[in-house]
Amino acid sequence: MYKGIVLSVLTVGVLLAGCKEKSQDEDLQPVRPKPEPAVKEKLPELKPTVKAEPVVVLKPEEQPGFGFQFAENPLMEVVAHEPPEPDPVTDDFEVRPGYVVIDSLDQFRQAIKLSGKKIRLKPGVYRAEKTDPPMEFTALHDDEKGERQTVQQDHIFAVTGSNNYFDLRGVVIETPVSLQSTLSRKVHVADSWHINGANNTFIGGYFRNVLDKPYPDFFVTECEFEICGDGNTFYDCTFVIKGSIPYGYTDFYGKGSGSHGRLNKHSFMSILNANDTTLIGCKVYQQSFGHCLHFHNVDGVTVKDCYFTGALRPTNDIFKEKVGRAVDYNFEMMYRKQQPIPRDWMIPLTEDGIRAYNNVRNITVTDTTVERLRGCFQLLCPEGDIVLENVTVLECGDFAYDLSVGDNGKVVMKNCKSDVAYNPVFNLTRGAQPTDAFFELTVLDPPEGAIVTERSSLGIICGEDCEFIFHDGTTRPLPASANRLQCGGKRGLKDSKITNHTTATLVLASNVENCYIKSVGPVEDNGRRNRIVQIKPPK
Repeated sequence: MYKGIVLSVLTVGVLLAGCKEKSQDEDLQPVRPKPEPAVKEKLPELKPTVKAEPVVVLKPEEQPGFGFQFAENPLMEVVAHEPPEPDPVTDDFEVRPGYVVIDSLDQFRQAIKLSGKKIRLKPGVYRAEKTDPPMEFTALHDDEKGERQTVQQDHIFAVTGSNNYFDLRGVVIETPVSLQSTLSRKVHVADSWHINGANNTFIGGYFRNVLDKPYPDFFVTECEFEICGDGNTFYDCTFVIKGSIPYGYTDFYGKGSGSHGRLNKHSFMSILNANDTTLIGCKVYQQSFGHCLHFHNVDGVTVKDCYFTGALRPTNDIFKEKVGRAVDYNFEMMYRKQQPIPRDWMIPLTEDGIRAYNNVRNITVTDTTVERLRGCFQLLCPEGDIVLENVTVLECGDFAYDLSVGDNGKVVMKNCKSDVAYNPVFNLTRGAQPTDAFFELTVLDPPEGAIVTERSSLGIICGEDCEFIFHDGTTRPLPASANRLQCGGKRGLKDSKITNHTTATLVLASNVENCYIKSVGPVEDNGRRNRIVQIKPPK
């Protein structure tokens, strides 16, 4: 929840009374007895006078809720983690062998257009005040139609050099919405950063948006970063993504063409016609309506040891608004179907966590946590492999996992976890039916104080010749309404194996066929030729 800043009055000075230096002449005078006062009385104790500091005037972007919402509305109730503050700036910083030190954004703009360099930007906070010139860029790879598109690019930073190392440890680079507002407003043109070069490595940078204009009087780029070159790596970087119109309603008023009212989304990173992008040890705080990480015509992405976190909002809070999109539409959602905004839901204020679009293959995510984003994983690929290992999803905004590939690939989900909070865990219904896939999930407790909704459950699974293993990582009982897994339904489940070590009820739809099921929890079998064995909980 966004919180205000508490200002306190500090003691800044003390007035000392009755102090006087003695002169040398006074030291030479004879000592005389002091006369007794006519009336003896106790003098009041002198107390130091406290002076208050002047009132601190916050910058607009430091005001609670500024840039996120209309000022007329109560402060929005948001479930989100505040980004960490950057490390303090110091003049004592490491310069690795072979690196050239620069100390301005102008020099940095020049450096990102060179190749084969090792650049060390001096630690500090750098706010962009100008943009790189627009340019045309031709994709490196054919799309699914066998074509290479040439596109217009508008940007604040254009990285056109290749084979560089940029050491940005202790560096903060800010891209304010006031500057983003000067870029093109055509669809798929403006991004804050275009990484057109190949094999660049960015180390330790802290990248953040600044909301320096009131909501909704600004325009934001579609993505903070768009990766268009092969083999680029981000290592141990932090990204704070803010600014979108509207904000606070998930997709109740649209998410593309045909939206109801102005739509200006802002995502963290798009990878477009580029292969072998790597993120290692990165943290993303997605606080705008847009995707965290999304792919288009991509072969190869590696995400390792990362933390992606978004934001949620209880729908009951929307009804407190006095102005804005919900008021304009009489507190009805308009996208898909016009109907009243539901109460007692928990909705995402972002789009998806890690999302594949057209012609994407070979995605690997390991040792990573994704939380409070809409669909935390929606990877529907036509071929290639999807590997998730040691991945944790917490408080998903719509669903946790939706993974599939076609016949020329495999899904492997090993030692992964998810809590059962407000929304379903699995949603294996949108892409190709999983075949010869492996899914292993440990079920976790929802956060303390979380109230399950009508959407809370283990979700829906389907597939053919697949194996599903469920472990129990809970420490307190789940409500029976949420402790259920739907097997089959929209898609069938055939010739597969389920081992359920949890107390969840498995509900087998009529299109579940020839499956072998071992379960601690009860099984409702509405399918055909299934073998069901009740087992005891593991010790």
